[in-house]
Amino acid sequence: MESPWDTVIRDMDLLTEILLRLPVKQAIQCKCVCKKWLSIISNPKFRYSHTCRLYSKYNNKPPPTALLVQNFGDTKAKRASIVPFHTNNNNANKIFFHLDLDRRKYMSSTIIHSCNGLLLCNVTPTPNSGLTTFESFMIRLESHFRICNPAISNDHCVYLDYPLGDVDSPCNEDIYIFDPLDLKAYLVFEPLKQPLSYKVILFGEMEAPFGHYYSRLNQLKPRIGIRLYSSETSCWSSVVCNLPNDLRVPEGVYCNGAVHWFRLDDDNSVYFDVNRLCFDKLPAVPACVDSNSELLGVKYLGECKGRLHLILSDSLEFDIWELEEDYSSWVARYRVNLNRMHDGESALCWNLSSNPFCVLSFVLRQEEEEEDSMLVLFQDGKIMSYSLKNYGLRVLCKLDRVPRSVHHYFETLLSIGN
Repeated sequence: MESPWDTVIRDMDLLTEILLRLPVKQAIQCKCVCKKWLSIISNPKFRYSHTCRLYSKYNNKPPPTALLVQNFGDTKAKRASIVPFHTNNNNANKIFFHLDLDRRKYMSSTIIHSCNGLLLCNVTPTPNSGLTTFESFMIRLESHFRICNPAISNDHCVYLDYPLGDVDSPCNEDIYIFDPLDLKAYLVFEPLKQPLSYKVILFGEMEAPFGHYYSRLNQLKPRIGIRLYSSETSCWSSVVCNLPNDLRVPEGVYCNGAVHWFRLDDDNSVYFDVNRLCFDKLPAVPACVDSNSELLGVKYLGECKGRLHLILSDSLEFDIWELEEDYSSWVARYRVNLNRMHDGESALCWNLSSNPFCVLSFVLRQEEEEEDSMLVLFQDGKIMSYSLKNYGLRVLCKLDRVPRSVHHYFETLLSIGN
C-alpha cells in the first residue's frame, strides 16, 4: 500500500504546490533533498511563481525582514551583516554572509543599493604590489558593479564594467572620467515583470584623470554625469538633461522608479524619473514652511514598501512624513515620542546632548499584520528597534560604531545571472 509520503513524491504538481508555500530559506534548503527537488526549485518558472505568491501576500509591496549592515572592516572582508528585525541578538553574534567567493581577485566589495532582493555592489580588483600613485588611481577605474542575490548561490551574479568617461569638446581634447569614490548607483529591478530585466542608473562626479593634460588640469572643473545601463541593450548610455543646482549625489534615495533628493531649500528638493529621464521638483514639507527651517535638519530619508519617508527633527518628539503617491504633498503619517519608550520592564530615558541617536530605517507594516511598524535606531554601540505601536525598545545587534552603509534585506529566489 502506498504511503501519503510516496503519493506526494510521485505527484509532481502536488509536490510543486507544497514547495511553493515554503519560505525562501526553507525552499533553498530543500534543494539538497534530492535531484528531483533540486530540479523543481531551480526551475526559473518555479522561482518566478514562488516570488509572485510571496508578493501577493503583501499586495505586491513586501516589507524587508532585516537590515544589511556594512562597516569599513566588512567592506575589506567582502562581507556584510544581516540584522533581523525580530530576533534579539544581545550577545553581538552578527550573522555574516560573504559578497564574493573569489576573495583573492577583489580587495573590497561594498553594497551600494538593495532592490527587491537583489544587491548592487562595487567591487575593486586587488592591485599588484609596488604600484605608483597614478597606477593605484587607475586600479580604481577598473572597478566593477556586481549584481547578486545574497539568499542564493554566488554563481548567479552579473558583473558590469564602469561606464567610460565623457568627451568635453568636439576635438576630444578634454576627457572626463568617473571617480568611483564620488558616485552613487541605483539598481532598478521589478521582479513581477516578465521577462526579467534590470537597469542601473548612475550619478557621479566626473573629473580629469591624474596626469591627463596636466598643464590644463586646473581648468577642468568637476561636473555631474548621469549614465544608464539596461540589461535589454547590454550597454551604458549617456543621459542628457538639465541638472539642478547643488545636487549632492550621495544623498539620493530610490523609490518607485525615481531617485529622490530632499533639501530644506525647496529649490533643491528634486527627483529623477528613471523612465522619463528627467528631473522634477518635490513638494515642500509643511514643517519647513510653518517653522524656522534653520532649526530643522534631515534626520532620515528612506523608502519602505514603495513609500518615501522623511524625518526632520533631532529631538525625541517628531513626525514621520510620507510622500503621497501622486507627489502632490507630504503628509505627517506618524507621530513619534521617544520619551515613552521602555524595554518591557521599565521606562528608558536618553540624553541627546551626550548620546545622540541615528535613524537607520523606518519599517512600514500592513495594518492587519501582527507585527507593527518600527524605527530602527543606532545609539551607544547598539542597533535597536522601536515599536510605534507599544513603544517597546529592543536591542537587535551590537556594533562598535555607526555603520558605513545600511540597506533593506528581502529574501527571494529570483536572480538575473545564469
